[in-house]
Amino acid sequence: MGANAFGQSVTRREDFRLLTGRGRFTADLVPPGAAHAVMVRSPYAHAVIAGIDVAAAVSMPGVLAVVTGADLRAAGLGGITAGSALVKFPGTPADQDFLYRPGHPLLVHDRVRFVGDSVAMVVAETEAQASDAAEAIVVEYDVLPCVTDTKAAAAADAAQVWAAAPGNLCFAWQAGDSEAVRAAFARAAHVTTIEVVDTRIQVASLENRGAVGSFDGASGCYTLLTGSQMPHFLRDILADQVFGVAHDKIRVCVADVGGSFGIKNSLYPEQALVLHAAKLLGRDVAWVGSRSDGFVSDYQARDNVTTGSLALDAEGHFIGLRVHTIGAIGAYLAPKGQLSPTVNTPVLAGVYRFPCIHVAVDGVFSNTAPTEVYRGAGRPESVYLLERLVEQAAREIGVDAVEIRRRNLLGAEAWPYRTALGLLYDSGDFPGMLDAACAEADLAGFAARRASSEAAGRLRGSGLAQYCERVAGSWAESAWIEMGQDGRLVVLTGTMSNGQGHETAFAQLLSAQLGMDADMIDIVQGDTARIPSGAGTGGSASLGIGGAAIAEAGVDLVRKATPLAADALEAAEVDVAFHGGLFTVVGTDRAVGWDAVVSRIGPSGLQADGAYKPSNPTFPNGCHIAEVEVDPETGLWHVDRYTMVHDFGRVLNPMLLEGQLQGGVVQGIGQALCERVVHDGDGQVLTGSFMDYQIPRASDLPGLELVYRPTPSPANPLGVKGCGEAGNAGASPAVMNALADALWTRGVRRIDMPATPEMVWRALMSGP
Repeated sequence: MGANAFGQSVTRREDFRLLTGRGRFTADLVPPGAAHAVMVRSPYAHAVIAGIDVAAAVSMPGVLAVVTGADLRAAGLGGITAGSALVKFPGTPADQDFLYRPGHPLLVHDRVRFVGDSVAMVVAETEAQASDAAEAIVVEYDVLPCVTDTKAAAAADAAQVWAAAPGNLCFAWQAGDSEAVRAAFARAAHVTTIEVVDTRIQVASLENRGAVGSFDGASGCYTLLTGSQMPHFLRDILADQVFGVAHDKIRVCVADVGGSFGIKNSLYPEQALVLHAAKLLGRDVAWVGSRSDGFVSDYQARDNVTTGSLALDAEGHFIGLRVHTIGAIGAYLAPKGQLSPTVNTPVLAGVYRFPCIHVAVDGVFSNTAPTEVYRGAGRPESVYLLERLVEQAAREIGVDAVEIRRRNLLGAEAWPYRTALGLLYDSGDFPGMLDAACAEADLAGFAARRASSEAAGRLRGSGLAQYCERVAGSWAESAWIEMGQDGRLVVLTGTMSNGQGHETAFAQLLSAQLGMDADMIDIVQGDTARIPSGAGTGGSASLGIGGAAIAEAGVDLVRKATPLAADALEAAEVDVAFHGGLFTVVGTDRAVGWDAVVSRIGPSGLQADGAYKPSNPTFPNGCHIAEVEVDPETGLWHVDRYTMVHDFGRVLNPMLLEGQLQGGVVQGIGQALCERVVHDGDGQVLTGSFMDYQIPRASDLPGLELVYRPTPSPANPLGVKGCGEAGNAGASPAVMNALADALWTRGVRRIDMPATPEMVWRALMSGP
């Protein structure tokens, strides 16, 4: 195959295995003879458990155990600790803390708080036997009032999810300079205010959740086979919070993962329960969730109602931004549940020069599944509010949507620039990005296309979203390389692929760095017993941090190989330099390759390691422009044109990058078009299958024009910027701005996601 170059489109090495049915997902890891677990879940959104009768279930054929919350308490097992510390940004009070932070029990013993809350587990010889026995368990419920709507949960008269959380308030967090913002609004020539809704999302990754647990009585060690983005985090939380054992007593193994997008990086009750059952029974126990089960038990996402106000001076310059969000965290605070509405709100600064910003977030409990991080984890929500607000302001003051941005964009001469919420921008060409996007999207020809649509009885709108993300932040990652006597490299990394193509990307990275055949490089991930540590995958950081750590390990490998190369060259080590796969005696044409090193490696091989921790995040940015066409008679609409110009720094593999962008854009368009979890007044999930919950289809999507306009990042030695979440960040606001533009001429002043044909038709029928 030969060495791969940095910047070369290399086909994913994973694809042959996955496309020919050789993938190893959690359901494929269930060993022969394993027992099977089924969960008993609450059919009520809020109720007191008056009693649980398991007698009939225990005596049914094949049943090995029935476990309740009372059993877990007697066994001394802990639950899932809620969230982590609230982040501090400029303007965040020093004493900022949660108002109430309840733990999440593995099995509820007293009160259920959402439809799908876990009440009991049945373990049997087969899944069918466990399911039959689960049906025989009688749970007596005293039903209580519930609340599932986000704004309603924050109301004074709302049903209380937790008695110890008045007003259903989990936290009230803020950042920025409230006094400066107040002064800016007092002197503003114009103020634009909008309210936007980020609907609750069912993540619906391709692979359902699952877990296989085993226990070794001799060593006291647990092993969990599961899908996760963060195996080491999962190990630590199981050891520290659930079982109270040393970390080396828990092994987490992850093979292939059929998508995650955030929801599989935290602990779920089932992952701990199969381990407990394995110890209880002395045999392997498997739980593989069904799709319908996932619709009520998976962590969900988004679910915010946000009000934003933008203050402008007489020339249309932004002088202040005020934001207030009500974010539904669900019935419990998930392990990373507070991150989306808080930690990524600095993205509200966008690509603009804002003298001052203030943001306040109320995290509220509701009788719904907990919300977790989901592709972008607060960045798409922030970009959506900001870019909808900017275009609304342009309409209100009578300025073109592109022009209002040009007046307020940060230029490259500002770098480094400290935003009002504390980010230090270090690269990018925001004005050039806007100009390039307008040219690529042929914005100059939009008027003619609109006229053509109108002649055919259609409405046409154009919408723009320009953004700057903050990704690949302040955490560290490590990597290890082992070179054997056969010359193969084994790379151990703490990141974890969920479909992104890490095996291809990391092998390509080292191949380019070391001048080595990529087929000679094996990537190992997802085993906490073999890999000493790892932060896992999240925040678009795998290449910027994990890849940088691998590159540092490559540097260490060259350093340790140089004495062997010097021996082959019969030269002093100090006189040997490495470049392009060759060790050369400086000032001569004498050189040897890796084969000379390999022939001198001893039985123990060569071991190298590297670590990297960035001093600043990376700032991927881009501009999305969408055009939509609407049938005013039916409300049916479609995205007709879509252009994305982007800056992700140096690009390792354009093909992998394009795949990430396509997936992100599709998810953003899906939220704009159709995705929404719906509950009835009793808290029942009405969108409990793909018959009711719509994800975007290929026919819903336009051709995507993706254009590169990179500026290298100075924040890491590779010059890369994270790309995994950016497509999602720009898609929803671009599409919804285009739809708002199309409907504006018919007097429609508000349209929210998901803008289903019915919602569009109703908005048109209601008139101005």
